[in-house]
Amino acid sequence: MMEENWINIEGDLLKIRELPDLLKDLNLMPMFLRRYFEQKFISEIKVEKEEQISFQQKFMNKEGIKNKDELSNWLKINSISEKEISKQLYINLKLEKFKRATFDHKVEDIFLKTKKNLDRVTYSLLRVRSKTKASELFIRLSEEEETFPELASKYSEGVEQVLHGLVGPMELGKVNPNIAERLLSSSPGQLWPPFELEGWWILIRFERLIPASLNEMMRNRIINELYEISIRDKIKNILDQLNINDNK
Repeated sequence: MMEENWINIEGDLLKIRELPDLLKDLNLMPMFLRRYFEQKFISEIKVEKEEQISFQQKFMNKEGIKNKDELSNWLKINSISEKEISKQLYINLKLEKFKRATFDHKVEDIFLKTKKNLDRVTYSLLRVRSKTKASELFIRLSEEEETFPELASKYSEGVEQVLHGLVGPMELGKVNPNIAERLLSSSPGQLWPPFELEGWWILIRFERLIPASLNEMMRNRIINELYEISIRDKIKNILDQLNINDNK
């Protein structure tokens, strides 16, 4: 008898032959595993009726649904039944409760470690291809012959020209590291001499820092990011197992 191959998923044994070949053929295995883990995560999560009603109301508020007629219209537009959306919201609520119960205790530590990258900055940017032109514009700005928005609108060769050179608010972690390094050591209004970056000559002026705060939106964001890291790692581990078995 041919030896049966098994996959161990968090202590549960599945036969490889029971997994539809179509999942592999269509590269749907990651989606299947995500749904599998979601169902496993929420299986023991309890939901009170009041929580369910509140969650449904938040959904309706978000979608701008004010009454039954608008709900019926929304369901029609989205090609889904009321029973189906109720079931999906119930699953989503249980999953949100699982995420909070699993990762909430890690939020403060993660926030403190990453706060620098979460702080938002506004700065003015002007870029040209010519070093000589950049030096000329720096002098004109230093001597206040023209304003930064005026010069950026006239001479900047990047997309920031449309917004008169103004960039942000943008999280520091999403700013080019060479620019972010200068902004971190700047005071409001500080103008930096031209420097070369990726084929451009850059002029920047620091405008404003908006410190990140651990409000409810930030807490939910960090929880969701931790959840995504966790579930992607689990999916990757199973896919690696499948590849090993296929190569035997």
